[in-house]
Amino acid sequence: MTIAAPVTWGSYRLEVNGSSDVPTSSTYQFYAGYYYAEAGSDTPDTLSVALDKAAYRPGETASLRLDPQFAGTALVLVIDDRIIDMKAVDVPAGGTTVALPVTEDWGPGAYVTAVLYRPSSDAEKRMPARALGLAFADVEPGDLQLDVAIDAEEVSLPRRAFTARVTLGNVAAGETAYVAVAAVDLGILNLTSFPVPDPDGWYFGQRQLGMAIRDLYGQLIDPTQGDPGALHSGGDGGGSRLGTPPSISVLLAMHSGIVEVGADGTATVSFDMPDFNGTVRLMAMAWTGKAVGHASKDVIVRDPVVVNLSPPRFLRLDDSSRLLVEIDNVGGPAGAYKVELLPGTGLETNASETIVELAAGDRTALELGLRGTALGDQPLKLIVTDPAGNALVKDLTLGVRASAAPETASRLLPLAPGASVTIGAAEFGGMLPHTGTLTFAVGPVARLDVPGLLLALDRYPYGCVEQVSSRAFPLLYLNEVAQLLGLGTDEALDQRIRDAIANVLAKQTSAGSFGLWGPLSSTDLWLDAYVTEFLLRAKAGGYEVPETAMTMALDNLSNQLAYASDFSSGGEAIAYALYDLARAGRAAIGDLRYYLEARLDAFSTPLGKAQLGAALALYGDRTRAATAFKAALEALDLREARNSYRVDYGSRLRDTAAVLALAAEFKPSGVDLAALTERLADLRELARYTSTQEDAWTLVAAAALTREAGSGAVTVDGEALGGIVYRRYYQEHFDGADVTILNTGNQPTEVKLSVTGIPATPPPARSEGFTIERSYYLLDGTPADLTLVNQNDRFVVVLTMASTVLGSGQYVVADPLPAGFEIENPDLSAAGGVGELSWLGVNVPDHVESRTDQYVAAFRYFSETRSFSTAYMVRATTPGTFVMPGATIEDMYRPELRANTAAGAIEVGVTGP
Repeated sequence: MTIAAPVTWGSYRLEVNGSSDVPTSSTYQFYAGYYYAEAGSDTPDTLSVALDKAAYRPGETASLRLDPQFAGTALVLVIDDRIIDMKAVDVPAGGTTVALPVTEDWGPGAYVTAVLYRPSSDAEKRMPARALGLAFADVEPGDLQLDVAIDAEEVSLPRRAFTARVTLGNVAAGETAYVAVAAVDLGILNLTSFPVPDPDGWYFGQRQLGMAIRDLYGQLIDPTQGDPGALHSGGDGGGSRLGTPPSISVLLAMHSGIVEVGADGTATVSFDMPDFNGTVRLMAMAWTGKAVGHASKDVIVRDPVVVNLSPPRFLRLDDSSRLLVEIDNVGGPAGAYKVELLPGTGLETNASETIVELAAGDRTALELGLRGTALGDQPLKLIVTDPAGNALVKDLTLGVRASAAPETASRLLPLAPGASVTIGAAEFGGMLPHTGTLTFAVGPVARLDVPGLLLALDRYPYGCVEQVSSRAFPLLYLNEVAQLLGLGTDEALDQRIRDAIANVLAKQTSAGSFGLWGPLSSTDLWLDAYVTEFLLRAKAGGYEVPETAMTMALDNLSNQLAYASDFSSGGEAIAYALYDLARAGRAAIGDLRYYLEARLDAFSTPLGKAQLGAALALYGDRTRAATAFKAALEALDLREARNSYRVDYGSRLRDTAAVLALAAEFKPSGVDLAALTERLADLRELARYTSTQEDAWTLVAAAALTREAGSGAVTVDGEALGGIVYRRYYQEHFDGADVTILNTGNQPTEVKLSVTGIPATPPPARSEGFTIERSYYLLDGTPADLTLVNQNDRFVVVLTMASTVLGSGQYVVADPLPAGFEIENPDLSAAGGVGELSWLGVNVPDHVESRTDQYVAAFRYFSETRSFSTAYMVRATTPGTFVMPGATIEDMYRPELRANTAAGAIEVGVTGP
């Protein structure tokens, strides 16, 4: 049924009443003539205002309708960041319409406001009243907005050049126009909620009101009269759920760069479309010196026969799974299709060739067996040949990962004059074939193991701001060594440092400090000082550090020092901040001398004392600097309480390395660098595991010592070499040859040998300062039976840790996934007490990472916390038989404190019949 009736402007309600025996009715409210934002009698100080059009052109007249709740006088203003127009009008109880000429002064749009006043009246026994209304009048940009259109195929083929033409319909004569076009997988845009770039919406859209409206009339209104107004507000949209790790399929995101538009108003862009099936959104932005515009268009990219591959996200060594191949004959010929699977050397399959019959429009699914046989990123090729002999080739890379983390073993070999040592394949005993790396150093500082430490930092798997800085710090001074070890070319290593600078600056807060895992993460003065030193040294080394960021970092140190309280012990962060400010020439020499003379003994760490000495040395006070370094050396002789938490990420090993680095740089009197180097080497020999702090400062010390080191003479496989020798070999090298090192000099020397590889057998469960337990539950809290797992089963993984030595520190928990599982929700710490997970109670981690092959959580406890737990949700996605590696925990800055569970195995079955 259709109802039609003439209406004028205003608010209406349509009522429909049923005439049957069962009473029923319905109502519908609508506006006619103008649109009003809702304002009811519960907000009497709101004036209903409406404009007659959605947008205007300069020269037109806008009609503003005022619909008051009382008669009075209205002051109507057109405003932006200033008053454009103003007039006073009488408003009867039934409302009125005000004509407003639209001028160029309105710009891309202006706000129209109306303030309605009614005086008090003793005769009518009423209080004064005031009501305010506001509407935005959009002004059409005209030729300032370019008319952009994209001409492209509706359906295109993958693996070929794809061309689109962009047309601008209203470029002014003599103007040069440009376009930039992006082609992005629509799925990525949807997952990231990425809107189409809209420059004209930015420039010509509604702006924030640039004026404040104030009056004194409200003071005349008796606040005890009437009802309080009701506050109406809308809720923000909830953030999208953290997704699972990215797909191994092709991710399509391409950009044309800036293309000049031809005299005919068109520009042609071309993209080399990869092996992709799906929808691509083309997004074009166009501009001239005076105008902007945009357009978008979706294009379907697919083959006549669409082949989708669904492999496991990865495999571990000896895992058995399948490659799901879905073939959809959308537009290909009917008949027999040959499917060939060609795995790389690290993969095996039991389905090298399969024949399937497909009619037009048919689709089928094949499960082709896969097994991981060698570590690495292995190529996998699928060829589908249609009845006419046309071949469709699909390439992908499948990672095969180990079931255990790499382990390192080191030993020191003395080498007398004329003596030699031969290194062979036996060094890799107990390791998986071709997973190992061997490094050695020969010379005066060989015991510091420069090549081994550089590679250890390079493969460190986590990325807090301290660890990012520590990985790049030594590269400022050991670039040549890093090149010798195959870490990259000179330009590549420079890029690593530039990337590290960008990474740490991305974690800088608005106050200039640095969050541990991000700008919203926890921080502290010592950490701020450490990162600031890295930036200062990088800047001194010629790397670009934005001046604003550098100034903010130094200002942050100055501000925190200004508010720092006095101390009788500790002071590590204060010493570091003073040292940084001295490096930047911003420290006060009086402050440095005060801390030396009044607080030197109060600094609790050798590094703090040495940094105070270095700061004094930077200002030329060599005598006081020597006093501070002497105190640092004496502090190194004190017994270390290894089971106590240090807020400066340190240890005696780290302090020794850092004091040596500073002493080698500033050369204070009274410091025996050779003896200090020997002490550091001894400490490193005793350490089974070391932290990023310990490794980074050892390398910085080694770099400083290398400049002063004497020369030696050795040969490596007959090649004569002098000075300090560093070498790196992959395990494969020793399949056919040994390496012989001969001391051809007249002085004894040393060889530090380090071998890193994947153990052939995953380590058993162990507990050294921690315990860790991994449990699986169904979503209702029932313990899960992992002997019966099928695709799409979901589990809550709970990791429970306890400290048996310390109750405070910075811990990292890692739980490698079986290859058939994927993380669905990486952080359930906020889910306790909510819905079906109300049974779950875990601690909130400082940082969580959802990786393709593992779950990572970091915790930081400043006070005693003996036990804590974390949880995440996984889904079984891929059938097969998979290794389940052990979960691990370690203290990042006392890495000898660690624990892990034992490895196991799990089988995932196929869902359904």
